[in-house]
Amino acid sequence: MQGQRMEWQHWQVGSERLEQLLRRTEAMRPLLRRALEEEITTLVNLPAERLVELHQLFREQHQLADESAEAAWLEQRSWTPDDLQMHLARPEALNRFAQQRFGPGLEDTFLQRKNDLDTVVYSLLRVQDHGLARELWIQLSEGEITFAEAASRHSDGPEATTKGVIGPVALGQLQPELAERLRSLRQGDLREPMPAGPWWVLLRLEQLTPAKLDEPMRQRLLQEQLSAWLEQRCDAVLRGDTPDPLHYDPVP
Repeated sequence: MQGQRMEWQHWQVGSERLEQLLRRTEAMRPLLRRALEEEITTLVNLPAERLVELHQLFREQHQLADESAEAAWLEQRSWTPDDLQMHLARPEALNRFAQQRFGPGLEDTFLQRKNDLDTVVYSLLRVQDHGLARELWIQLSEGEITFAEAASRHSDGPEATTKGVIGPVALGQLQPELAERLRSLRQGDLREPMPAGPWWVLLRLEQLTPAKLDEPMRQRLLQEQLSAWLEQRCDAVLRGDTPDPLHYDPVP
């Protein structure tokens, strides 16, 4: 193992060849993004006591009883202790950076996007024959058959395997026309057959859950904004632009 690592250390790749490989493997962007994330991690500079806590959690999660066990773990990955510290600090440092940069406007962001963040569970059935669609609608309306039975037996789409049930899914992830139709329904409402491309579709709203700005939603919005910001920064660097300097105010 030691000899293999030494052989690797003496094998060099020139900068031009390295750039070529990164481009051909489409690894340039993820590598650049990781470099930006590590730059932020260094800037945030987590307190020493927090790093000790993260290190202890890491040892417990990986069942590393002592330093020799940790050294073996690092050896398997060709990591140094500094590599491990970056690995441990990066998630929390990025979260702290996102909280400081995007947290103050998070309520406004949530309100602007709330309609798309609401989640729905709905039942859907599609067939190509209009007569069959209407007959199924009548049977469903009169309780002669359940939606699950109708979808399993007759639906031509993949929803047949889930008995017609789809979700929970955020309305913003659906096609706008479908999201609008679901919003127009009350729980349990069943729409008459409606055309959708080559299909005739039966649609029933099972549940609509309004989004709320709880902690999981806060974290989701923060991570989405951070990810979008990092991608924009990558775009600027790849264009040859000089992005604005990073800024983080240390937390007292």
